[in-house]
Amino acid sequence: MVDLGKWYDPISERWIAPRKPRLETKSSHASANHVLELQRTVEIQRIWRALVDCCASK
Repeated sequence: MVDLGKWYDPISERWIAPRKPRLETKSSHASANHVLELQRTVEIQRIWRALVDCCASK
């Protein structure tokens, strides 16, 4: 997983840090929900990086 670190939000005038992922106990079988959750996590990280890049360029 990528560590995105903190970034400064000039509108709220505070440092923003991404939430820590929750540690869950894993079952012996991979389920469809697990795959969907992994895809969702990847998409959230992509959006977060885009937001950080956008805010950093201003």
